[in-house]
Amino acid sequence: MNMLSPDALPPRVARGVRRRALDADETLFRQGDPATAVFMVERGRIALRRHLAHGAAVTLHVARAGEGFAEAALFSDRYHCDAVAAAPATVAAIPKRALLDAMRNDSALASAVMAQLARQVQALRAQIELRNVRPARERVFRALLLAAGGDGRVTLDRPLKEMAAEIGLTHEAFYRAMAALAARGRIARAGQTIAIKRI
Repeated sequence: MNMLSPDALPPRVARGVRRRALDADETLFRQGDPATAVFMVERGRIALRRHLAHGAAVTLHVARAGEGFAEAALFSDRYHCDAVAAAPATVAAIPKRALLDAMRNDSALASAVMAQLARQVQALRAQIELRNVRPARERVFRALLLAAGGDGRVTLDRPLKEMAAEIGLTHEAFYRAMAALAARGRIARAGQTIAIKRI
């Protein structure tokens, strides 16, 4: 269970949890806002986007139902990115101060949160490695492999455009790569399912 799930939190922290419903494209917080809470997605998807100096925005991560986000806020005065609903969503806001106090007094909770953060670091490193794979079709193929279940199939739970942004490709480059993989017989798509052919 995710340690930021209200069900997993100590009662004194869970009592302070507030839920917020967001429409698609609604902003939860902006880069530079005071960091007062960490969050858990209960429904929908939340895109974390950072604005670059020249004005463009980069999607750093998309948190899905059951995932936490903005954990860096525990040790920062400000949020480092925007959090925007990529689809209608409900999030649980966990007060930062209450969670930090509970972690100081409960070593098991602190260890569980640290273990969860370590797993996130591993996943982010894998994503960085993936973004450096060339050519684009190989990057897309490896992303699909990572997302596939034991049966070698990926069931799409979000728009392909969103998947493209997660691995650092334009949606046009992503679609071309998918078409090239299909033409080479490395993948087969039927509706929302992609079957991976290991050749």
